[in-house]
Formats: sequence, C-alpha cells, structure tokens
Amino acid sequence: MISSRANAGLTTGASLQVLAARFAVTALFVALSASLVPAILVPAMAEEAVLGTMPAGKTIVPGTVTTTGSDGRTTTRTLPADGTLPPANTAAPARLGAGPQPILPPGFAGATAPVVEEGDPAAAARAARPDTAFPSGDNMPDVQPLRDVSSVPGRAGAGISMGELGSVDASAAGLIGSNDGGFGTDMWRGATRSNVDQFLAMMPVGTPSPVANDLARRLLLTSATPPEGPSGGGSLLALRLDRLIASGRADLAAELGRGTLADTSTPVAVARARAALALADDKSACSELSNLPAGNDPAHDEFDAFATRLSAFCQISSGNNSAANVTLDLAREEGYDNPLFYSLAAEANDGLKLKAPAPKSIDALDARFYKLAKRPLPDNAGTIAVPAVVKLMAADDSLAPQVRIAAGERAASMGILSGDELGKLYGIVKFSADDLEGAKAGLYPKESALRSALLYQAIAAEVLPTDRAALMATYLSSSETAGVYRAGVGAVMPWLSALEPSPLVAGFAPAATRAFIMAGDRPNTLKWFTLVNQGGPALGRDRRELTALMRVSDPNGLRPIDPSLAAEIASDLKSGVAATQNFAATEAMIFDASGQVLPQIVLEALVSAPRSVGAPETLLNQLHSAGLKGSRGEVVLLSLVAIGPGGPESADRQAVAQSVSSLRAVQLDGEARRLAIEALLGRSHAGRG
Repeated sequence: MISSRANAGLTTGASLQVLAARFAVTALFVALSASLVPAILVPAMAEEAVLGTMPAGKTIVPGTVTTTGSDGRTTTRTLPADGTLPPANTAAPARLGAGPQPILPPGFAGATAPVVEEGDPAAAARAARPDTAFPSGDNMPDVQPLRDVSSVPGRAGAGISMGELGSVDASAAGLIGSNDGGFGTDMWRGATRSNVDQFLAMMPVGTPSPVANDLARRLLLTSATPPEGPSGGGSLLALRLDRLIASGRADLAAELGRGTLADTSTPVAVARARAALALADDKSACSELSNLPAGNDPAHDEFDAFATRLSAFCQISSGNNSAANVTLDLAREEGYDNPLFYSLAAEANDGLKLKAPAPKSIDALDARFYKLAKRPLPDNAGTIAVPAVVKLMAADDSLAPQVRIAAGERAASMGILSGDELGKLYGIVKFSADDLEGAKAGLYPKESALRSALLYQAIAAEVLPTDRAALMATYLSSSETAGVYRAGVGAVMPWLSALEPSPLVAGFAPAATRAFIMAGDRPNTLKWFTLVNQGGPALGRDRRELTALMRVSDPNGLRPIDPSLAAEIASDLKSGVAATQNFAATEAMIFDASGQVLPQIVLEALVSAPRSVGAPETLLNQLHSAGLKGSRGEVVLLSLVAIGPGGPESADRQAVAQSVSSLRAVQLDGEARRLAIEALLGRSHAGRG
C-alpha cells in the first residue's frame, strides 16, 4: 500500500485510510486496502516531513536468510510467521564447569581469574593450566604487540590510535571513524545488543551489490560504542571478524585483529587465525594456538576441530613431525572424520599419498595444507574456495590461468577485486591472432572464464570503432551474466571512455549508457543517453527504462512526477507483462520512498499490480523504527538483512523502498540513491544485449 503524503512513504492501515479519504479512491481500492490493515495499527506520525516507510501490512510473508561463515559453511535461517526471530548461534561452546565466569578476557585491566569453588580440584587444575594445543617453545612465534592501525590499507593519515584496552569492551575497536566513511561512534544508539548480535550473524556479505558490500564493510570496521543490553552470548568482535572474513576481506579482519590482541577468547582467536591463514601469514596463525582449546573433541566441536587441524599444520611447518603424528593419531581416536585433512597432512609430514574424495570446498587452512604438501589445487579450486582465499588464488602465478581467472571473477563479484585487476587477469591467457579475429564472428572457448578473457583481449586489439563497440556489447552482457558487471565495466573503461558517441555506434548507445550509470560517470552517461534519445521510438522499451534510470541516478534527486510520467508508469503497471510491471512498481516505490507524491492514477494502478512478497513484516517494521530513532548502524544492518544476499536487484520491492527511506532518514542519501539505482538497474533489460 502506498501513501500519497510527501516523505511519508509506505504506510500502515491508519495512514492508508487518510489516503483513501484524501483521494476518494474507488470502492474496490478501499475494500482491498481495508483487507490489508494490520491488526495492530501504528499511530500516525505527528510530523510527516522526514522519516521512513512502513511495510504494506500482511501482504508480506516470512522468508529465509542464508549466510556464509568465514569457514565457508552456508546456514539458512527461517524467519517464522509469528514474528519471533531465531536466536543467533554465535556463542562459543561452554568449556568451563558451572559457576560464575570472568566477564573480561585475560589481558584486560580489571580482569579476574576464574572463580573456583572449594572442593572442586578439577576446576582448580583447569584454572591453573591454560588449554593449549601447540606447546610454546623455540618454534612458537612471538605474539605481536598492540600498535596503531590505519583505517584502510594504503590510506595514509587516516589511522585510529589503538593501545591497551584495559576494561573497555574490545567490541568498540575499529579501523575507521566518521571522517573515513564510518557511521559514528554512536551508530548503535537505540539498538539492543541482542538484536545486533542476532542480525549481524545473518547479515549477507560478499554479495553482487557494490553498495551493499560497501555498507557492510563500513559497518564492520566502524569504531563505535557497543549497543546496550545483554548479548546473545557471543562476542561482537568475533562476529565482526567472522563477517569480514566471509566477505573476502581477510586483510581487514587481520588488521582489526592485530589491534585487539588483548581479547584472547576462543572465537576471536579462531577468527584471527583464519584471517592470517587466508593471507598466508602462518606465523601469526600459529601464534593463536595458545588461545585455542586443546582439541579434545574435534568430532563434535568446530573450535576443537579447527585447533586440531591448525596444531598439525603448525607442527609440520616447524619440522616437529613426531608431534604432528601424535596429533593425527589422537584426532582419529576421537572420531574426527576429515579425509582431506588426513591426506594432506600425511603427504606433508611423511610423504605418504592417501586417497581422499574430491573436496567440495576449500577453506583457508586447506589451502595452506595444499601448499605445505606441495600438492596442486584441484582444477575447480577457484569456484569452490571460500571467499577469504580467492583473491590470493587469483594472484598466485603458480596456478593455471583458468583457476586464477575463476578465482578472480569470484573476487570481483564480491567487490574485492578491481576492474583494473580483473583486466590484468584476463590478459594472462595466450590467444592467437586467429582466436582474436574469431571472437568477432562469435567463436568462443567453452569455459566462461576463457570467453571473457578472449573478448577482453579482442577489444584491446581492435581498432575499428564499430567492431570494438560490438565486442564491448557482447563482453558487457557476458560480464553481467557472470555476476561481475561492475568490475567488468571497470576493466574496459579505457576503451569505453575513448569511444565517442556517433550514429555509427548508435546500436551500442543503450549498453554504453547502462555501463556508465553503473560506473557512476554522469558526464559520459549524459553523452550516450543523448544518442539514445535521438533513436526515438525505435529504441522502444530501452529508451523508457534508461530514461527512468537517468532520473533515479540524478545526483540532484528525483523531481515530482508530472502527468506524462504518471500515465507512463500507470500504463506499465497495467501492461500484464510481469517484467514491465515489476520495473514500474519498483520505480513508483522508489519515488514514494524518496519523498515524492504518487499521483492517484499511479496509486490505483499500483494496487492492481502483482504483489511483491518476500521480506518479513517484522523486519521491515524494525527497520522503520530504527530510522525513527536515528540509529544509523541499525538502519544499515537491517537494510542489508532485508535486501538479502542477492543484492537490491533481486530484493523484495518493499525491502528496497523501506531501505531507501530509512537510509535517507539517517542522512545516508547518497547510499540510498545508489541502492535505488542498483534495484532499478537489476529490473531493467535495457542495454543488456
């Protein structure tokens, strides 16, 4: 249901009744609206001019949220219909007996030793002896001291000084402040710790969306006061490190981890070790063993399993072969089932070649074991490796070009490989002159990665503007299909920018306009859009959709809907063509979320259009409330969860509209506009070839 009030956005039943009275919409519209009124009405805002939208009553049904952890495992959570949300399983397994435990981890000022009750000798022994899987000695690297860390690698002068944390919660640590793109030290104002823990574990990372990836990275790196209230039992710092690693940003996770060495809790230590392994920093990874459990139950406990594998790796790396054999024997006795681990460890330690099934995934520790055993990675390593290691694989000269390109394209799809870097990868394959000439005739290799590499090199070699434009149109379409459109555009930007719009390349105008919209290059977008307009009705649907995208991407903001545009949107909504209706409905809801009044003709057509179903009502209500409270961190977090792992282009329309409205409510207008562009671009077929 859509409100006609400026800046009010989507509304509950109370506001919808005002809307019906104001515009005297048809009896059918009133009846339909009344059927959608929520059971619990939210009072109308006394002040209408600023804040966000509300979901459209009961038309939204619960969905699911799928997340991938830093270890590569995928978890799907169902959001139930009764409005309750599943608890996040972020707590480390209990390792000590019953009784009070220290709140602060060892190393913090004010931390106390574990409380040991009289008459419990086992507890006293545990308190006196820390559990370690890898004994200290000459082979144990020194733990690095706390130091100043820069906000973003390579950005000089943007550091946040970090030293002894004392009794301060390590969760407050971060790498960026407000001047570096952070959301402010008070970004969790009004949010509760349990909700933040819950939704942070569900937050998608490494998505195909540039704006979602940017928001997630900044959220995880911002130095901020932790939210108030009891936690869900886990570590907020560990959650942040885990999501950074799962997004492919092991470099940032490692940097944040180095600034929080005083936190020696198991989840944080495991995250630091995983980040170090992803960066091939074996010394730092092994130094975390003193903070890990002894690995007594690797068959049932994920932390014990990781500690066992890391112990064996570090023992073999340091030449302690006998200790490694003991670790492997103990793991077998405990029933730990991991054929790949035993096979790689045996080859690295004793030169034995044990058969193991082909891996379905490769995590950072697996990748280091392959290196240690001097065993080649499987041919599909680039597609099955966890995000944390794909960028490192792409840069590994010892791997086959197909493996490197596959890994590079995955890194590019998650926004951790630039267009320039992707272009360099496409250049490592050797093609003949006949191969390059054949690309113009549509002769491509079977492998998708090699196809993109061939097209890239053919574009670079071509001198005729018309042929180059035709090759770029095919390449850009292929890049979008492969999920690397943003980086793909960046890879050919030198030739794309050099190509001048002219009647000779008029057929390329829609694809060029689309590419420059994605790149955020307004001057070149305007140049090519002029050529699109000159094409007139001949370009049909392409012209209509690109015109809409030009409006949404205007840095000056959306203008009011005039009668001509209103009629155009209403016509699309009544077209009966699903793709056309979806595009127009999303366009209308973006207008509404941006504070523009929807004319009556659009409202009537929108009510009769197919419904958008997907985002849970309770989640959108929370997102709306976060905007009202001005909780910037909560708005960003809930927007990312509502949008989902597919990004704005495949997200529920109401989730997109609510996210746009709430982001604007907390002064993130630029991010709201970029999100709207991606949502509409994903629903447009203009310029796709």
